[in-house]
Amino acid sequence: MAARLIALPGGRPTTPAEPPRKPVTSAPCPVCTYPIRSDEFDDILQCTRCHTAAHGPCFWRMLPLSEWLDYWAWLNETDELDREYACAACRQLEGLGK
Repeated sequence: MAARLIALPGGRPTTPAEPPRKPVTSAPCPVCTYPIRSDEFDDILQCTRCHTAAHGPCFWRMLPLSEWLDYWAWLNETDELDREYACAACRQLEGLGK
């Protein structure tokens, strides 16, 4: 049996578009293991001690809620974006996570 070609209503078929290229990635997030895109700058936090980058929600998920509340209060009080962050692994090494 031969294949049949059914015309599309409204015009001739179009060729499929090329799929978008995958962005270059850096190391994966240490918490969720999802790759951090190289062009992704919003809501990426980097530990000032070990320089490990993580997604913002992932970074705060590993720390106590009081730390996030302090950060939120600081963020609402000032326009500065310069702040030091210590990830959960660095805090554990220094004894701050106990």
